[in-house]
Amino acid sequence: MEWHMKLQGLDSNALWDTAPRGRILVIDDDPFLRATLKEQFAAEGFEDVSEAENLFEAFREIDDKNPELVILDIRLPDGNGIEICRKLRDRGFTRPIIMLTGQNAEQDIIASLEAGANDYVIKPMRMGELLARVKSQLWQHKASDTARFSIGGLSFIPANKLLTSADEIRKVILTEKESTILKYLYRAHPNCVSKEELLVEVWGFQNGISTHTVETHIYRLRQKVKRLTNKTLILTNASGYSLSSVP
Repeated sequence: MEWHMKLQGLDSNALWDTAPRGRILVIDDDPFLRATLKEQFAAEGFEDVSEAENLFEAFREIDDKNPELVILDIRLPDGNGIEICRKLRDRGFTRPIIMLTGQNAEQDIIASLEAGANDYVIKPMRMGELLARVKSQLWQHKASDTARFSIGGLSFIPANKLLTSADEIRKVILTEKESTILKYLYRAHPNCVSKEELLVEVWGFQNGISTHTVETHIYRLRQKVKRLTNKTLILTNASGYSLSSVP
């Protein structure tokens, strides 16, 4: 099975029936929305759905429940969802985070993705879209658990977002998006991947996100690779990006 899924028009019942049902934490200060999401997720077979309405409850639930996916509103009474996302990543939380944001919030979306969020959904949201994104993220995370790739003499473990030098002495930690980009380029090798394709495959629906975001992430990824090797790992041409070598 392909490690990625295109979300447009995703309605494959067979795929959904076999999707992993992980523990979900919903962090939002709207009690009606939390109750609605909990009910809808239960109908889809997600039996372990916890909730939090503020920052304090969020970290308590994460420590107690160890959720496999977090749905996080950007606006909370006692904190900013983007900062919560960043703190979770700093604490070593590697599981998927999906942000909930309002209309016309391009800067919030960009900041969320750069803070380590895997995906986002714009309010008012369609439940079918949120379910598709949740199941897609759970599939991707599950498929990455045991993967290990050799890329240009480097060792890449997507589950840990870890890139290691050939001598295994030097290591760098990638962000969620950097890891997903590198994995997608690996899957596509030796073909070239356009910025538009990366935008769709890595970020999903593209409201408010431009190819400049891709360029920024590629630049940061290259800077991290330079710490491990003098080789040029990611090539750029008129069509987009490709890997220079995959053993």
